[in-house]
Amino acid sequence: MKSFSKVVAAFAISALALTACSSKTQTADDIKARQDIMQDWRISSDIMKGMTEKPETFDAAAFKEQADSIKASTDHVWSHFADAANKGKAQDAVWSDAAGFKAKADEFNAAATALSDAAANAQSANDVSAPLGKLGESCGSCHKAYKQP
Repeated sequence: MKSFSKVVAAFAISALALTACSSKTQTADDIKARQDIMQDWRISSDIMKGMTEKPETFDAAAFKEQADSIKASTDHVWSHFADAANKGKAQDAVWSDAAGFKAKADEFNAAATALSDAAANAQSANDVSAPLGKLGESCGSCHKAYKQP
């Protein structure tokens, strides 16, 4: 019975150590995760913007793929801001004005949904130009308020 107790104790200590280590790593991973997602958004936005600036290059399927990609990642990106300990380039206001930050996140999510919906039936760049502009405005207004320069 004594050896079983030792195994259980060793397991418990190992689990606690792993939890402590993974918590610290998770915070750093959260910063990278949100930066990676937002970088993907930028790439997608640049592709779509190129199509609206040169309407003759508009490809409805490619545009929809980019819009859907942004929309698909909006549900979980905001969870990567849960821990204020490692801010990355986020301002303190993300946490001190959590309601304001959530409102900006909701605004972005709505803009991403509207863009995806418009892209589903788009026949030309003109059909998606306004919703793409709204998405860009949403990005900019959030970064102005909640990202370090």
